[in-house]
Amino acid sequence: MSDPVLDILNKNNIKFIVSGRDYLIKCLNPEHEDNNPSFRIDRVNGVAHCFSCGFKTNIFKHFGIFTNPIPIRIFSLKQKLLALKASVEQELPNGHTPWTKPFRGISSQTLKHFKAFYTNQVEKLQDRIIFPISDITNRTKVFVGRHTLSNGNPRYLNYPSGVELPLFPSYLEKPEKTLILVEGIFDMLNLYDKGLHNVVCCFGTNTLQKSTKEKLLPFRAQGVTHIYILFDGDEAGEKAGKQLKPVLEQDEFIVEIIKLPEGVDPGELDQTDVTSIKEYITK
Repeated sequence: MSDPVLDILNKNNIKFIVSGRDYLIKCLNPEHEDNNPSFRIDRVNGVAHCFSCGFKTNIFKHFGIFTNPIPIRIFSLKQKLLALKASVEQELPNGHTPWTKPFRGISSQTLKHFKAFYTNQVEKLQDRIIFPISDITNRTKVFVGRHTLSNGNPRYLNYPSGVELPLFPSYLEKPEKTLILVEGIFDMLNLYDKGLHNVVCCFGTNTLQKSTKEKLLPFRAQGVTHIYILFDGDEAGEKAGKQLKPVLEQDEFIVEIIKLPEGVDPGELDQTDVTSIKEYITK
């Protein structure tokens, strides 16, 4: 991917020095005679600041270029994706034990893949199957635990509470052009377990309304252009899908809603159903 800031500097014959994540040039303030270059330009977003005279601007606006910010942010996220292997994941709670058996129709292999575990050392997390939820930097932000009893209350618990949940998983195992968006973590696990590996959950129908660009940029950086909304087959799921579709389309995705029968959610689909969906989106 091209470097839009570097393109501007070269086009305007501006000499520069690379300094960390910045380009260092002579100040663009006409009232400042900058003999010792002190004007720093962020190489990703174009924000510029002279640490000598205090002059601030944005390199794109300064040269009258009203660029689409999406490619710039993708450029930044690609740098983060490259650093994933070097990042360090936060430690799991003390005394945790890997989950080794199937749960609610999900194979032990899939649960192991998503690092499911249980613990008796944290009172709030007892009697739960727990998943570490990581962000795009591969750092665990929160643990989501589902009660193992059908009448357990609350059914789902986030630890610690109050943390904004990213999409899960936060990036795909390999580049894909299509992405399937579901509501809940067990919706995602069921589809993944049955062969659909380009599926992510948004932890509820309203979490993407205010932060679609930020949460979907990692997938755009991986090549996703087409999003399938596969929400629960009830009135709330249908309404949420219709509200979300134009929001995603504003972010330049091609969006399609897959409607499920009344009362059916993706976590209940059997192998035949999932295979049919896979064949459909592959076409």
